[in-house]
Amino acid sequence: MFRSIAAAAVLTWALGAGQAPAAPATLKMVPIDMDGGGGALFVTPEGTSLLIDAGVPDWGPGGKDGLDGARNGADRVVSAAKALGVSRIDYLITTHYHGDHVGGIFALLKLMPVGTLIDHGPNRETAPGDRRAAGAIANYARYLEAIKGHPHIVARPGQVFRFGSLTATIVASDGHSLAKPLPGAGGPGALCDTAPMAADGGVENAMSVASVLSFGKVRIANFGDLTWNREQDLVCPIDKLGHVAILLVSHHGLALSSNPASLAAMRPDIAVMSNGPTHGAAPATVAAIAASPGLQGFWKMHSALANPQLDGDPDYIANLGPSPGYGYTTRLDITRAGGVTVTNTRNGFRKVYQVK
Repeated sequence: MFRSIAAAAVLTWALGAGQAPAAPATLKMVPIDMDGGGGALFVTPEGTSLLIDAGVPDWGPGGKDGLDGARNGADRVVSAAKALGVSRIDYLITTHYHGDHVGGIFALLKLMPVGTLIDHGPNRETAPGDRRAAGAIANYARYLEAIKGHPHIVARPGQVFRFGSLTATIVASDGHSLAKPLPGAGGPGALCDTAPMAADGGVENAMSVASVLSFGKVRIANFGDLTWNREQDLVCPIDKLGHVAILLVSHHGLALSSNPASLAAMRPDIAVMSNGPTHGAAPATVAAIAASPGLQGFWKMHSALANPQLDGDPDYIANLGPSPGYGYTTRLDITRAGGVTVTNTRNGFRKVYQVK
């Protein structure tokens, strides 16, 4: 008797499961904790993977391991890929050649298969005697050697890449910007009287490959470390960008980027800032993003040790502990219709949004 009831229950469950509406296919997006470096992994419903930047070569002074055992950015990429069910990186965009964005690629190429490499072309930071330039020069030479044998594309503004059902339009690369507005943009830019900024933190920042990614109605901006003046090129006097649903905050939230004119043009629904505990999250930048009209959620990778008053609700911060910590992050599950679920992997806190 008991077996008959159990069998009937299993059959009823199976039939019900078969009749239930299928969950919408989602784009999975994970900004990876690079302790203030760059790295974001996207996996489409078809399983195509895109990585934008591979983070740092090691953690902190002396290369101290993270509390999760990660030694460098590559370890965190591999962990994120495993969590999303992929065993290779199909496409990797390197936005520029500063060590906190390209440094992890050398170990990554030894840890898992990587397909096509995309970048802005030759390193442009070559000032004699400049320590940062010396690093970029060395990184680029090593990068060229490491990617031999891989398909390689130099990105140009206006170029469109299709990664499964995810589309990326290059809006800036190698210091040049998009010539024509994206669909839905094209009106006059706002706040175009913003003064230019002399500092850029190194020429390579301004060369960053900047892209607007599209999945259904959702548009995502990832500009690497694109600088204040180059951001203004994209939105003044004509707004070539228009609204984006999700903004991966440029340059870790440093004051060298996040020009008010670009924020006014993009008007993000959700902002995600990949800052470190002592890198990025400048007070003026945090305030400007938080005040953006229509912003529904502002998520941060780390609490800001120098300015803890800016942190806000800790549920919206992935890492509260010591650096380099456990590598917690925010995971975004995105539907084509504009549903976005953001989950804090540290505590499971979850927020569901419907973006415009």
